[in-house]
Amino acid sequence: MVKFLKKFLIIFVFTLAIFSTAFAEEKEIDIKKLSESLGHIIGKNLDDLGFKLDLKNMLKGIKKGSQKKLSPMSEDECLEALAQIQIQENEKKTSQNLKDATFFLITNLKDKDVIEIEKGKLQYKILKKGKPQKVETYHNPIVKMTGRYLDDKIFTTSEETINLAETLPALQKAIVGMNLHEKRKVFIHPDLVFGKNSPHLNSLVIFDIEVLTLDAKKDPLSEIANNKIVL
Repeated sequence: MVKFLKKFLIIFVFTLAIFSTAFAEEKEIDIKKLSESLGHIIGKNLDDLGFKLDLKNMLKGIKKGSQKKLSPMSEDECLEALAQIQIQENEKKTSQNLKDATFFLITNLKDKDVIEIEKGKLQYKILKKGKPQKVETYHNPIVKMTGRYLDDKIFTTSEETINLAETLPALQKAIVGMNLHEKRKVFIHPDLVFGKNSPHLNSLVIFDIEVLTLDAKKDPLSEIANNKIVL
C-alpha cells in the first residue's frame, strides 16, 4: 500500500509538472479541459487501491490542501487507515474468489467434454486433438501457453521448454499425457497454485496449452522456441 501511494504521488507530481510546462509554453490551453484531464489521470490510478473512495470528500481534501489548510488526518494516520482497509478488502475478495473457484469447477463438470484429474481441484478440456505421440514424465516439451484468472485477466503468455520435474505439480499432471500438437484448456483450483499466499487473491487459474514439441532435447529446431516468455 505504501509503495502504491508513493507511485501514485510520483505519477501525480510528474503529470502536474508536464501540464505546468505545457501551460507555460502555450497560453491558449483550455484550463477546464486541463483540469478535467488531470483528474482523469488521478481517477484511473485510484482503481489500484482496490476499494472505492468518497470522491466528494477527496475533492474537498484537494481543495483544502491547495489552500494549505489542515487535513483531518496526518499522513501516517492516512497510510495506516488505507492499509487496514486494504487488508479487509483483500480478505473479502480472497474468500469470494475461493467460493467462485469451487462453484466454477462444480458447474464446469456439466460440460461432458471436461475431464477431472483431481476431484474438485484440477480439470481439463481438449480443444484440439493432436497426433498419437504423447508427452511422458521424462520429456521436456515445448509448449505455447497462456495463463489467466477467472476474471479473464491474463498473467502470462509464453512459448518455452517445460521441465516437468520442476514445474507446478498441477500443471505437470495436466501436461503429461497430452498429444503432440494437442490444445488443452486446464482449470486449476487456487489451493493447487497459491495456497494462502496469493498474488491475485486466490483466484481460479486457467491455462490454454498447446504442445509444439514432445521433447526439446531431441529436437534440433527447438531452440527457436526458447526464451520467448512475455509477462
